[in-house]
Amino acid sequence: MRRPSRWRTGGVVVHKELKEARRNQILFFAKQVFSQKGYHNASVSDIIESAGIARGTFYLYFTSKRDIFDSLLEEVLKELRQRIRPIDLSPGAPDPLAQVKANIGRVLEFLVHDPELTKILLHQATGLDERSAAMLQTFYDRVLSLIERSLEHGIRMGLVRPCQTRIVASCILGTMKEVADQLTTHRENLPPLEVVVEELFNFGLRGVFARSAAS
Repeated sequence: MRRPSRWRTGGVVVHKELKEARRNQILFFAKQVFSQKGYHNASVSDIIESAGIARGTFYLYFTSKRDIFDSLLEEVLKELRQRIRPIDLSPGAPDPLAQVKANIGRVLEFLVHDPELTKILLHQATGLDERSAAMLQTFYDRVLSLIERSLEHGIRMGLVRPCQTRIVASCILGTMKEVADQLTTHRENLPPLEVVVEELFNFGLRGVFARSAAS
């Protein structure tokens, strides 16, 4: 007897969900392996052993070590893109600098809560080859443009001093990357995340001088 179509459709959905769950499981263990051993020292065998799966199961989802590494890199970049929101300059929108601060908080929150992915982003993917370099550069260019746009609007509003916005935006981005690295490698010696966000934001705006000294 042939099953009703809704049963068959439900079976397809369940099968798809199970496949997605297995793929995510393999990605989870691959993330740990790459974080611990680095890309070049890690192997497909390491991932298979860590995940407790058969070799054939791995190749049902990924074609190679590089394929699964690229999937992890795409995952972290996708998540970061979702957390970095364009600056809203419409009437009634929050202050642009407050929006920048909120972006910083969302990014650091994600990086702190997934240190393995952060290590892959900041260390393993950098300098791997031209393809990964292009992926990272496209992402960082987008972040720079968002920071630069908020600085330019801040200048027009009198909130930010006149400056070379691209250079200053690069300084802010570089500082964020270093702070993210510190947050994931020396977490026990750092203050709460909200304090880190506040310090990073104030450093980007005012540097290290007291207001009286700066004036």
